[in-house]
Amino acid sequence: MSAKRHFTLRLAFIAAALLCQLNAQSNLRIAVLDFQNLTGREEMKFLEKAISEILITDLTLCDKITIVERSRMQDVLDEMQLALSGVIDEETAVEIGTMAGANAILVGSITVGGEMYRIDSRLVDVATAEVLLTEKKDWLSEDEIIRAVDELAEAIIQQLTGEFVDMSSDFSYEPLTYYEDRVLTMETALDKPVWLNGSGEPVYLQVDIYSKEVSRRERIPLNIALVIDRSGSMASERKLDYAKQAAEFVVRNLDREDVLALVTYESQVQVILPAQVVRNKRNILSIIKSINTGGSTNLSGGMLEGYSQTAKHWKTGQVNRVLLLSDGLTNQGITRSEKLQAICQDKISKGISISTFGVGADFDEDLMLNLAEHGNGNYYFIGSPDQIPTIFSREMTGLLAVAAQNVRIAVETAPEVKVEKVFGYLQDTRQNRTEVSLGDVFSNDHYIVTFKLSLPANIGDSLQLAKVSLSYDDVTNKGDRIKTGAPVNIYGTTTPDERNNYLNPNVSAQVTLLYSARQIQSAIQKIDDGNIDDTRKELGKQLALVSSSAQKYQNPALKKQILTIHKYTQILDDADRKSGGQQWAKKTLNDFDSNIRGKIRATQKAAKYDLYQLGKGKDDFKLFEKPATPDTDPSEKEVIPEPKPKPTPSPQLIPRPKPSPDPQKEVIREIKKPTPKPDVINSREKKIIDTRKRKTPSPQRKPVVSPQKKTPKPKQIPGKSTDTKQVKSTRTKKISKQMPEKKDRPVSQTTDDRTINKKPSVKNKD
Repeated sequence: MSAKRHFTLRLAFIAAALLCQLNAQSNLRIAVLDFQNLTGREEMKFLEKAISEILITDLTLCDKITIVERSRMQDVLDEMQLALSGVIDEETAVEIGTMAGANAILVGSITVGGEMYRIDSRLVDVATAEVLLTEKKDWLSEDEIIRAVDELAEAIIQQLTGEFVDMSSDFSYEPLTYYEDRVLTMETALDKPVWLNGSGEPVYLQVDIYSKEVSRRERIPLNIALVIDRSGSMASERKLDYAKQAAEFVVRNLDREDVLALVTYESQVQVILPAQVVRNKRNILSIIKSINTGGSTNLSGGMLEGYSQTAKHWKTGQVNRVLLLSDGLTNQGITRSEKLQAICQDKISKGISISTFGVGADFDEDLMLNLAEHGNGNYYFIGSPDQIPTIFSREMTGLLAVAAQNVRIAVETAPEVKVEKVFGYLQDTRQNRTEVSLGDVFSNDHYIVTFKLSLPANIGDSLQLAKVSLSYDDVTNKGDRIKTGAPVNIYGTTTPDERNNYLNPNVSAQVTLLYSARQIQSAIQKIDDGNIDDTRKELGKQLALVSSSAQKYQNPALKKQILTIHKYTQILDDADRKSGGQQWAKKTLNDFDSNIRGKIRATQKAAKYDLYQLGKGKDDFKLFEKPATPDTDPSEKEVIPEPKPKPTPSPQLIPRPKPSPDPQKEVIREIKKPTPKPDVINSREKKIIDTRKRKTPSPQRKPVVSPQKKTPKPKQIPGKSTDTKQVKSTRTKKISKQMPEKKDRPVSQTTDDRTINKKPSVKNKD
């Protein structure tokens, strides 16, 4: 045997012995240091703490591992005069781990190359200084950060314990089945489908709307007015150049059936292209290039002219919308927000919507958001001017593939049941009926509307809580207005354990996100009054809450919220450092220099936009952009809309039964025989789908095509009671956890009108 081979085998035996030594320990203690930011980008410094926070959240899922507390780690590093995210070699790591009482210590860094980011990590045995594990994970976006950290945690647990811990939700589900003849699919779910009588707890009803994919060949015509702010402030940071680039993108994507108007405004309003069918694109592009900056900001004048131009070619069967961009405060014309909102509401009754784009740190985000809300359009926050073309392309990509128009959700509640709040949408409540308008729904998209309901003191064994209906204009198939409805049933219990067995983790996670985002936004606004310490404390409180919920629900959106909170905290820390440390806590926003003031104002707008997006069930706010290519001029880049991924149910959704026909389904137009799309059929589902085909009703009947969504089953361990006090949850050695069937469980309804008469029974051994 060669000396080299002998040496390799010896190292392998040493590594195996180390692993056995670690596995023999009943309680592995791991110290996790912050990851060092080696990207050279100051704005990514927040990832140092954020990545380690998410990693700790994942590692705590293994009951064989204990994480050394962050406060203890900070004490050790302070004593050694080191930073939590400093450069740590193996020798120093061993010393730190020994002082912290850890068996192993995890160190790592964040690097960047071109457009690809990377997490490099090393797990070091404290007793021997041997490197037990090295992992490299690449990622391109904040969503992929979550995936990369989850995979890293899985690798660490498997290396130390020999077990596999799945970082996804405990609850598995089958994908939605899409049908060619249905544009929208509606699902409903309750956070507590079994409610504790007398508890007085609110109930949260979540309505999910999924739209099918619509090709651009099938799209309806556009009638749009592009209204661009060209006030003097648009000259800074090349804002107007980017706006002109976005306008060029709009023109290039229009067809001969589309109508376009171009309006610019500063002190005066100018119609540089009256509303007309798009034919000579070259001429329109030359007009755009000639736009220059001017004086003040007459936003109302530009908006009204945009509406006027759109009205000239208004008709049904097309998208009639104004796209309004501004970077400043409105200081001429109509300046009262209430009056401008009333104008937008009036235009909606006449079939014209408006989307707004706020650029930078100085525009009035409340005004721009409310115009879009009352105008049935979308609101966008553009933090950096070079994002203008990308954000415009996102809106245009949606407009070029509208799936349904005039989409409305109505909730009719039972007596004594009240809708207390609708998150993220304006509501119209009259007696026991609450309506929410979604306006135009884009192709291949997903919308979430969350209702907070209050119940009477006691509901008995069961109650039909509400009936949820969905109505829309099926413009894709040139059909009539479609209306579907589904009852939502809730069951009463006097046993807390029975209630807890049926909690829906999907809805609970969404509610946690909504409340957390609202608290964060409110806390950051307090900086205006100099309440810096209060802001810091609230961000810390929300971080603890979200981290705990992320561990409980294993929801990627909650983990991303951890990133967001660290991002905001880092901005405050940077401002603190640049403005004199302790004295900063006594200052108001106006006491800072313009650079710090602009950053904080942008952060306030970002927090409000984050809340807006979460309220819509969206997740579009970008924590950072990809690194720019050094030799590329952003104004010369060709903007290509990114294709949206096919919508899938949120990770919390539970396995659904096969759809069943119901002749009482309320559908205005005739529906074809449902046929699942081939791309959603996998080999595991083939047998189920063959059975569905055999049971498909005849074409003369109107079958229900929406799948049914179930709420979570209580976890059981074979041979043990379902009493939650006796059941210990485990994720180890789990690849795809399937829970035992339980009869008569409560289910969350889809668009299938059916009444459930039986209450679920949960048998306790005692």
